[in-house]
Amino acid sequence: MAELLGTVRKALRVLDYLAECEEPVPIKRLAGELGLNISSAYHLMNTLVIDGYVDRDERTGAYGLGPKVARLGDAYARSWPVEPALRALASELGAATQENAYLAMVNGRDVIITDIVESRQRVRVHALHRGYSADLHARALGKAVLAFLPPAAVREHFSAHPPRRLTPRTLVTITAIETELERVRRRGYGEDLEEFCEGVCCLGAPFFAPDGAPAGSLSVSVPSFRYRHVRTSMRDAVLAAARAATAALVSDRRSSLG
Repeated sequence: MAELLGTVRKALRVLDYLAECEEPVPIKRLAGELGLNISSAYHLMNTLVIDGYVDRDERTGAYGLGPKVARLGDAYARSWPVEPALRALASELGAATQENAYLAMVNGRDVIITDIVESRQRVRVHALHRGYSADLHARALGKAVLAFLPPAAVREHFSAHPPRRLTPRTLVTITAIETELERVRRRGYGEDLEEFCEGVCCLGAPFFAPDGAPAGSLSVSVPSFRYRHVRTSMRDAVLAAARAATAALVSDRRSSLG
């Protein structure tokens, strides 16, 4: 095994931790939850602040992500070979529903968010960002893809990434998840009913590569108190966008073959 640098891994754990926090975090809480010595935590945070990857609130002394992290995320998103037509469809989906829209792409065994189109509603799912690929069992984007993968691939995924409980509604047993994925296959779309983030519901549908394999998914998020009233129109818009995405990939394939 290659030699691993402990300090670098600690710094990366800090950035991952801060990315999941809704507000700046005091140093004692951060050190305690990450199992860091308080003195080492101070040195680590000071270094990250000086380099621009972490911000320190001068009034409270709490820490949050810095501006350089955003630059890394944007650079990562730009590096993805995402068809312009797919990005355009995500933007159109956001405009049509007036809700936050998301585009995710399959990359190997991961389903990674590549685009987030924020609406004027400003309903933000705090943990989600470009590059996010975790908790597929709890998110509409993830369910939409998992439901159309071979059963062996799904079992392999959950063997490597055991489902964790994020809210009281999260499905965490394999039996419950498999039943849910069967429902997604029948309907052609997946729902997240406050399973990933309390107060937010999402609906997502897959799109497919020319060979029939799932290539990614599109979804929309909405506050749970409005979901029942807009669910039908949102479902129709997401399914139409997913069909258009599949058609775009097929068309691109035909064009490349001449």
